[in-house]
Amino acid sequence: MASPSKSPTSQNPGKPGRLSGQPSDLLLPTHRVKMIMKSCPDVETVPQETLHLITKATELFIQYLAKEAHNKASDAAALCYDDLAMAVHTLDHLDFLRETVPQKITYAEAKQLMIECDNKFEGFL
Repeated sequence: MASPSKSPTSQNPGKPGRLSGQPSDLLLPTHRVKMIMKSCPDVETVPQETLHLITKATELFIQYLAKEAHNKASDAAALCYDDLAMAVHTLDHLDFLRETVPQKITYAEAKQLMIECDNKFEGFL
């Protein structure tokens, strides 16, 4: 009698789409992560092991970011965008997210910034 295949490409019977060599500890949809990875023109193929590691690393980063935002939160019972933006703008190692997660400003503040920027570039035209 032949023994069952132990190759990492055999499917788990109860988990469609999951490889038997990988634990099902992921929360993010791997197909979305793969789609994002393949949006880079340099990426042609994404091996399953790489996809699993990138997905898990992304989940861990999101968890870390949420914990840091919770530490900065004014209300410990809820987490809001302002808490996330505060964490990004006060922690130096998260400065790469500052353009992606800007602090909220009012319309009047935005209008004033636009006026100031126009004045800075007035002599270049």
